[in-house]
Amino acid sequence: MKKNIYNILLILILSFFIVGCDSKEEILNKNANCKLFDCINKIEPENTVDEINDIVGFKGENTDKKYKIYNWKISDTESIQVAYYSSEKSQIKLKYNKKDLINTKVNFSKYEKLKEDLKKGVKITYSDLTKLFKSNGTLTGKSSMTKKYTWVSKNGSYLTATIDNTNERCTNLSGKVK
Repeated sequence: MKKNIYNILLILILSFFIVGCDSKEEILNKNANCKLFDCINKIEPENTVDEINDIVGFKGENTDKKYKIYNWKISDTESIQVAYYSSEKSQIKLKYNKKDLINTKVNFSKYEKLKEDLKKGVKITYSDLTKLFKSNGTLTGKSSMTKKYTWVSKNGSYLTATIDNTNERCTNLSGKVK
């Protein structure tokens, strides 16, 4: 009887470690003050590297001295890249797993018409896209001139829209719709 209890305890403990090692919490950077998509909402193109270090919670790695590109690794699969190039203002983009953005509400059924309208020069705003796709996009990049929003559907289709900050107009739409 005692042997069975020990075997059950051993199995439970091993199961806990196996499941625990696979959880996303184990791979997050323990020094990060925010999760990836929360961080990008707090960082602005006008922020300095020191200000971004304070926002994120740790120092970014300078991956390109010539173009002043910095990287903050939030987890094994997520990071924030900030590039200043020759400017005081940065371009911010995220590295992430598209599966983390899957939204079952996303609907790309009007994509072909949307593509036609964009080619014709019809003004399409972020608000229009949220109505067409039946969901808000996730902010995945920004600069002083644009913001990038991404939508991912349950079948793996995805679109990223570049929105002009001045007139809220969609200037580019890229991705893969199945």
